[in-house]
Amino acid sequence: MIELLNPTREAAGAATTYAQRPKSLKGKKVALIENTKFNSDNILKRIGEILIKDYGAESYKIFSKRYSSVPAHEEILQEVQADFDVMVAGIGDCGSCSSGTVLDGILLEMRNIPSASIITHLFKNTGKAMAKQWGNENYQFLIMEHPIANLPDHLSQERAELIAPQVVDMLLNPPVVVDSTNSSQKESENAH
Repeated sequence: MIELLNPTREAAGAATTYAQRPKSLKGKKVALIENTKFNSDNILKRIGEILIKDYGAESYKIFSKRYSSVPAHEEILQEVQADFDVMVAGIGDCGSCSSGTVLDGILLEMRNIPSASIITHLFKNTGKAMAKQWGNENYQFLIMEHPIANLPDHLSQERAELIAPQVVDMLLNPPVVVDSTNSSQKESENAH
C-alpha cells in the first residue's frame, strides 16, 4: 500500500493578523523552529546567540520539525505558545520548506506570538503564495541569500549576523500591512 502525504493545511478562513509586539527582547524567551534542512539549525542557533548577546534575550530553544515540507506539528505550536515570547522559523531554501516556514510564522502570529520566518530569495514567490492562501498576500517574512545548505561555518555566521537586526525589527515592530483593495480603490477615486 502506498501512503500519500499532503503537505498543505486548511486555511483558517480569516485574514492573518500580527501579534502584539514587545518593546524589547530583554528577558524574552525565543523559540527557534528549524525545518530540518541542512545548516538551518546552525544559522538559527547563531541568531539565537546574537539575540541573547546583543539584544538581551533571556534564552532560546531550538525545535525541529518532523519534516521540512510541512508546518510545525501541534505539540511544537502549543509549547511555543505556552512558554515563549517570540519565535523565529527557518530556513526555507526549497519550495515546500519555504511555504512551511512561512506558515509556521502565520500559525504562531495567530496564537499571539510575534514571529519572524526566514526563507531564501529564490522562494520569495512561494512564501507569498502561502501568505495569500492564508488571507494576507502582504504577510511579511524575511529573505536570506540562497543557498544555505553548503555554507562553511564562517559564512553561516555572516548570514546570521546580517539578518539578526531584521529579525529583531520584525519581532519588535508590527509589519506594515498594505490593503491592496483599498489602495486600488483610492487610486481609482483619485483618477476621477
